[in-house]
Amino acid sequence: MFNSRFRSLVVLPFLLFANYLSSADKPNIIVILADDMGLDSVSAFNDKMGMKTPAIDLLASQGMSFTDAHSTSAVCTPTRYGLLTGRYNWRSRLKRGIVGQWERPLIEDERLTLPEMLREHGYDTACIGKWHLGWNWPKKGGGTTAKLAEIDFTGKVKGGPNDHGFDYYFGDDVPNWPPYVWRENDKVLGKITTTMKGGTMVGVGAGPAVENWDFRAVLFEYANRCSQHIRERAKKEKPFFLYVPLPSPHTPIAPHSNFQGKSGVSEYADFLVQTDWTVGEITRALKETKQDKNTVLFFMCDNGTSPKANFAELDAAGIHLNANWRGWKADAFEGGHRVPFIVRWPGNINKGTLSKQTITVADVMATCAEIVGHDLSESTAEDSVSLLPTLRGEKVNGALHQAVVHHSVSGHFAIRNGDWKLLFCKGSGGWSPPRESVANKQNLPSLQLYNLKDDPKETKNLQAEHPELVTQLTEELRQIIEQGRSTPGAKQPNHAGATWWKGLPWDKD
Repeated sequence: MFNSRFRSLVVLPFLLFANYLSSADKPNIIVILADDMGLDSVSAFNDKMGMKTPAIDLLASQGMSFTDAHSTSAVCTPTRYGLLTGRYNWRSRLKRGIVGQWERPLIEDERLTLPEMLREHGYDTACIGKWHLGWNWPKKGGGTTAKLAEIDFTGKVKGGPNDHGFDYYFGDDVPNWPPYVWRENDKVLGKITTTMKGGTMVGVGAGPAVENWDFRAVLFEYANRCSQHIRERAKKEKPFFLYVPLPSPHTPIAPHSNFQGKSGVSEYADFLVQTDWTVGEITRALKETKQDKNTVLFFMCDNGTSPKANFAELDAAGIHLNANWRGWKADAFEGGHRVPFIVRWPGNINKGTLSKQTITVADVMATCAEIVGHDLSESTAEDSVSLLPTLRGEKVNGALHQAVVHHSVSGHFAIRNGDWKLLFCKGSGGWSPPRESVANKQNLPSLQLYNLKDDPKETKNLQAEHPELVTQLTEELRQIIEQGRSTPGAKQPNHAGATWWKGLPWDKD
């Protein structure tokens, strides 16, 4: 297995050189994380899509695309944890679902994050976009609280981006969750004087808001802010890291007025057009400020496409966003977590290249560590593998990951090794049919084994035909869980020392 802790001699000269680079010589790094957008939602990877994503397609033509890339979870919060820590979320306290409204931070205070690591190497760090990793809400009279009635919205909101390595933050939490107000660093902007009605748009929950909060302005604001930030950084000597967690095309489906009707199909398709345009605004700012050649740009997504897209309506219009993979957001099936993953770094990554390596978004941390010459400790980024040798076109013997672990919204596991994938659930593990309650009534097998090379849409369960593979993959998952890591190194603890999860074959409960 290859990762940043166990580098080959081929890579060592580059690493030693990187350690001596001045801050001014290190590349800028941008990570764009779209929300609810599977691999089939990018036209460069789906010839059946029926519409175009020109800005993202252009990125693909300028860098390397990983066609077997996965979010670390089939829903948003846990993937964000994995991206910023290089660690599977189920090693934290979050064993299923997402961080709830008003909930405390998920990232542990002692855990090194991607921006903290880069800041150690002289980077200016900024996050512009959706956070959704929890906050410490200030309580009236002092302290913190998770109860809405007790929150003092005039106080400092701690535990967010600024407390986990970002010098600057602007954004919101979940776009359809209150409070409906912009946040800058650890303060809310404006005065909360009203209550948003639930159902104002699809998925919007009721809660405190500033006057005239406009959902359709959110993505447009982010695009402008990111562009402005990039243009301002061109005047600075320090390299910058910009994390852009987009709120789209997640609900509320709210395309700006400039994009309404652009697709000629639906508001969702319009919102997808605007999402692509936002990526284009970021790349345009880099090019116009002549920073593109010295910037490593990652584009990826937090999970598969949501059924809120209305697949039936899109299919009827000739737009097929779940054409090649079974399932959708929240699932253990491929449609839940197989996502676009593109890296562009002019002069270092050959244009228009593809990799079939099985990777996850958690690999960003080890990759960036190797780029800047940071030696990751044994207790850091335990599930992250450096992609740098692959990106630079160097020969890598075997798979980057011995195995990759998938996780559904309900906490169901799946493990992938080569062409084989074993699901520890009877149904989708998420929202697509059959859901677990239906699968239980149908007495479906408790395990599903698929060969993705022969059966990419996961239609033929081979668990009965290959008991030896079931045993092998089950043992691999057990070891990955109990070792506290999936990379070589010393054993590490999971949250509360947990070494098992309900529903797995060695469940002790």
